Amino acid sequence: MITIKLSSSYAQAIAILVMLAELPETESLKSSEISQRMNVSHSYLQKIATKLRHADLVTSLASKQGGYRIKKNLHEITFLDIYEAVEGAQPFLHNVNLEPIHQMFIDPTVVAKKSEIVISIHSAAETAYKEELKTHLLVEILPKDSSGNILQIDWKTIIQN
Repeated sequence: MITIKLSSSYAQAIAILVMLAELPETESLKSSEISQRMNVSHSYLQKIATKLRHADLVTSLASKQGGYRIKKNLHEITFLDIYEAVEGAQPFLHNVNLEPIHQMFIDPTVVAKKSEIVISIHSAAETAYKEELKTHLLVEILPKDSSGNILQIDWKTIIQN
């Protein structure tokens, strides 16, 4: 089994979107309500929610009754959208220091060739990973009723109790 290290921001972004997707259409949730339900730091959750807003996945309404809502059509939100919203679109090896690998080779020509191989391997893996994320939608993990409709959950009531 292959294990991939994903950030907690990515997992929390998925959780935020699932919660918002389950809300009745006219409802929204405040970041404090979401962070309370998820049992995570409110300030950290706000940073993630801001990234989701900048990626046009959610919208925020600033008012007493405001909060966050899904903005993009649920059937169009891919896991790649979520990943890039919180992790960015930088290559996997962006800002990775390959110097330790370089130190294993004396000849500069060998260093260059071996670096190219390392970069090529990771670039191919990254492409495959992102292509796979692009083929899966958030709706695949949303709970549905027996008719196939996304369950609507009154999160405000659940959070208050």
